[in-house]
Amino acid sequence: MLTVLLTDGEFTGMIRGLRDHGNVRIVGFVFSEQAAHRTFLDASYIAPDWDDSGYIPFLEDIIRKEKVDYVFPVVTKSLEMMASVADRIRSHTGATVITSSEELIHIANNKDLLLDHLSAADTLKDIIPVHYVAHNNGEILDAICDIEKQGMTCIMKPVCGENRDGFLKIVSDEEYKDAFAKGDISLLTTKTIIETMGDSLDLSTPMLVMPYLPGQEWDVDILADKGRILSCTIRKNLGMIGGLSACTETSDSPVIFDICEKILHELPLSYIFCISLKEDEAGNPKLLEINPRAMGSIYVSTLAGNSLISSLFKFCEDPKAFTGKPEITPAGKTVSLFFDVVKMPDRSESEGSVVWKRLTPESREEYLCYYNMTDTRITDLTFHCRYAWDQVFSIEYTILEDCLIQISGGGGYTSPFMLMPLGDLTSEKLVRIIEKIRPEFEKRNWPFRICSIEESYKDMFLSLPFTIQGCTYDRDSSDYLYDAESLRTLKGKKYAKKRNHLKHFLADFPDYEYVTLEPSLFPACLELVRDWAEKKGLDLYDNSESDYLMIERIFSDWERLDLRGGAIRINGRVVSFSIGSIGAADTGYVHFEKADTDYDGLPVAQCHFFAANAFPEVKYIDREEDLGLPGLRQSKESYYPVALVNKYKIKY
Repeated sequence: MLTVLLTDGEFTGMIRGLRDHGNVRIVGFVFSEQAAHRTFLDASYIAPDWDDSGYIPFLEDIIRKEKVDYVFPVVTKSLEMMASVADRIRSHTGATVITSSEELIHIANNKDLLLDHLSAADTLKDIIPVHYVAHNNGEILDAICDIEKQGMTCIMKPVCGENRDGFLKIVSDEEYKDAFAKGDISLLTTKTIIETMGDSLDLSTPMLVMPYLPGQEWDVDILADKGRILSCTIRKNLGMIGGLSACTETSDSPVIFDICEKILHELPLSYIFCISLKEDEAGNPKLLEINPRAMGSIYVSTLAGNSLISSLFKFCEDPKAFTGKPEITPAGKTVSLFFDVVKMPDRSESEGSVVWKRLTPESREEYLCYYNMTDTRITDLTFHCRYAWDQVFSIEYTILEDCLIQISGGGGYTSPFMLMPLGDLTSEKLVRIIEKIRPEFEKRNWPFRICSIEESYKDMFLSLPFTIQGCTYDRDSSDYLYDAESLRTLKGKKYAKKRNHLKHFLADFPDYEYVTLEPSLFPACLELVRDWAEKKGLDLYDNSESDYLMIERIFSDWERLDLRGGAIRINGRVVSFSIGSIGAADTGYVHFEKADTDYDGLPVAQCHFFAANAFPEVKYIDREEDLGLPGLRQSKESYYPVALVNKYKIKY
């Protein structure tokens, strides 16, 4: 279990994101005994002010006492200070402070400095708005006049840090009267009001004065490493309350993503932050600010199916896990200020547009509802297989015609595809599904094909009124289906060699121990996979060579996935393990099997004990495909499958 420290315990969005990730202890600093959010923390401490000389020694003491792994500095004004001592804290305590360098934080935290810094890049000049820095009433009024001469109204906000009152929109006196009559003036002021304040306007920090941009506002929550985007959620803000997004909708805008990449080329931030933009009257995005500690807004990403918190921890533990294209949260999911998630079609598309979702552990119940209507034993169509491999294929799913539809761009592993729909399939439904999904492929410039078609459904697909370019199956991808009782008992003449292997194993290793897989064993299992890959000379992080990342993903959500697992230990060391699940009611699926082949007879023992203990009730066991590997094929055939489950592909 990880332990994290929040330097402000009242940051509810961050707390929610961590709770959703699970397996995390949250320690927080609060600034009074009455702080309401203490109840949401596993441990809390009343801290000195961050600029007090005793703050850092106090911080280090708490890190050691609570055995903190990660420190999240979430008080905006303290970010530069925390960045300046991050190396010290790591060397003194071993904890990682989640922050970019002090120099980058200084630029990002100062809006005037940020805009000037980025405007020096030719690629970013068009996104920098007109802006003025004002230190007193006179400078504010001068800036307002300059902007109003261009036919625009103004907003102002602090150059550094947050504006706790939201934006101060400066409007004409007549507009102010109208707003006052409607009771909607809490965030408004006027030029007349500023003029009458004289020297009474307290500018404890310089103010940034800039044009009010009337167009769409965008927030982009980003996880990055030295400017390289690892994962992000692009959000269109649909409504604002007090400077906060009351309702926001995910998007996959390539324009906004490209702008963010260009910004990070000039300002190579790391970890989690938020870039805010707003469109002018002509629809051109302009940069508003970069929030280098946007720990609250990132919970929106979690609700939209892309937990930046989980990705952050994964990156910190293993940076090599993020070597491919950045993960962008799929478009079309709307989240309210109250953390509700609802479906909403993209307004830029037609009313009948498809709304796509990503697989999460919480998707399992919905997935199984449709899976259980489908007569299939194809492993590729089980929820656990799809979820384990989702970081490769980035499956998107939707419900159409009371069927669950899944599509993928192939993830660089294969070409784009739609999986055989799950549900009570009929020819009529399939026609309507294809007519709806095919345009989605065309929009993405993908060729259209359907994969993992169960043999019993093949004729239905071939009879559809569409031109078929090809129908094939790959023997290398066929699943091996076994009689479960045979694997549980190894009885009969054909299993004599297997019984001999098992007999020798039991004689050579009488102190072996078969145990049910549980979280305390996961590190040892992953170590076994690493050793296996090293012996074979395989790249642990190349998904075409190793399933390490898939197993790691399954382990990270184990308690939410209803999986079955078993391992064999010899002298306290895990030497083999298997992970499986129940798919079709009478079938168990073995998704992952690993064994140290230095132990004679161990693979047979693992297969036998796992079948007997994990799947005592099923009729069949599916041990997946052989990938065309001669050794693996020989091994799987030696257990005498009762059938091969062929998977057909049809290209239209």
